[in-house]
Amino acid sequence: MREGEPRFEENPTGIPEIEPIQESRGSMIKTRDQLKELVEAPLLGACEELYDKNIRTLSTSANKKDIESNQPGYIILDFNSLSEENKKIAEQLGELKHEDNSDQIFIEIPLDQNTTIEEIKKLSADIVDKFKKQPMTWAPTYTLEDLREIYRDKEAQVEDFADGYYYDPEKKIFYLSEEHFKKVNEKIE
Repeated sequence: MREGEPRFEENPTGIPEIEPIQESRGSMIKTRDQLKELVEAPLLGACEELYDKNIRTLSTSANKKDIESNQPGYIILDFNSLSEENKKIAEQLGELKHEDNSDQIFIEIPLDQNTTIEEIKKLSADIVDKFKKQPMTWAPTYTLEDLREIYRDKEAQVEDFADGYYYDPEKKIFYLSEEHFKKVNEKIE
């Protein structure tokens, strides 16, 4: 498997054939391409669309482990990062829960032994189509002082963080990626 390719079996057709991706929960997405490494194939298109709409997905699942434990698949969104309009939409689609010190919307995806990948792709696409594009409010930013403190290097300069962050010289802040910078600063109609 080459880096950046979705992880799945040779031409799987059913959810019982999808291996779980364990490391996705809690990962901060820096780029859209990173989703391929963190989201299982049946929900990848939906998560890419959510990302394009600047909606923060916290976790997803649609794999054989869900089938084996008789659990539904799911998409979990960061409720507090949603626009007011998207909060209303989310509350109609899922259940609001307070977990891990944050408000989260759990949107269940029904699964069983016969559920196909294509069915989940369509169902999840129908769900995320309801959301509206919003400003990106969840991208973390850092000042030079913040990064000096995080890395315990009081002498560090802007250039010292060029490999791991994108610097906006106008606002004098760092973003996790140039993609975050562009998304935060794009005009939403």
